[in-house]
Amino acid sequence: MPMRSAIGLDDLRHFYLVSEAGGVSAASRQFGISKATLSRALARLEERARGPLFDRVSTGVRLTSAGETLIDAARQATEAGSAAIEVLSVVTEEPGGTLRVAASALSGQNLLGPVIARLTRDYPKVTARISVTASGPDPLAEELDLVLRLGRPEEPYLIARKIAATPMKLYCGVEFAKTHPVDDPAAVVGLPRVCIDVPGAPLTWTLAGPDGATVVCDAPPHVFVGDPTVALGMIRSGAGITMLPGIFGDQQVRRGDAAPVLPEWEMGNVEIFAVFPPRRSSVPAVRVLIDYLVEYAEEFG
Repeated sequence: MPMRSAIGLDDLRHFYLVSEAGGVSAASRQFGISKATLSRALARLEERARGPLFDRVSTGVRLTSAGETLIDAARQATEAGSAAIEVLSVVTEEPGGTLRVAASALSGQNLLGPVIARLTRDYPKVTARISVTASGPDPLAEELDLVLRLGRPEEPYLIARKIAATPMKLYCGVEFAKTHPVDDPAAVVGLPRVCIDVPGAPLTWTLAGPDGATVVCDAPPHVFVGDPTVALGMIRSGAGITMLPGIFGDQQVRRGDAAPVLPEWEMGNVEIFAVFPPRRSSVPAVRVLIDYLVEYAEEFG
């Protein structure tokens, strides 16, 4: 019996992107792939499946039972393709052109800023455009070269490179530390809290000490803020204590802008990722930026 031809990985990827976007037209707009290319990919897959992969609904499209069966394989093909593009992209041109990057204000000040300063000094043909955002935008949708995010992205069509893993730690203002028992675990739980109110940020702080003991700070916060830089400004003014990634908070301590609270106690690691579309991995300026970010995090983290 003759062997049937293999299903193309591009067809699986295009099927997955249509599913993610909710339709052929939406996928074409979001991912920059022509509708004809997407439609042909679906037609080939539906011919193999001997039936439709999507039903049309008022909100777009919905997977049929055949589509549900195929979607996991399509997701894996998309992830594998993104990883392969990153591995195989080797470009030797000198970095140049416009580099579009997004990061939070805290990441921009303490990580991205020093790195971009070095990169533009080493490669003067690069012009950087930095967007400050409280959330991690989709770099593909926003036409960005790279986004710095806390935590690995969920979008399988993006490439994520881990820049650093850093513990969450407590900090306060320098003058506040002089007048409050910031080294006493039992007293710290009663200190006023400034909580960063963004998705993924914990409102209860459970810290582990060097001897394995734990302390839980769960008193109602005095202040909620939507940006860590605002929390830093508030603790410098004596508003209380806050929780920050150590790679950022420790820099504030070294500069004399903050003081550690329970310096030997930590609350687990968070990971910082550089997130970018697959094709951007071959852009020399993006590749150099990622290398510089990793080096800086290793040196100052």
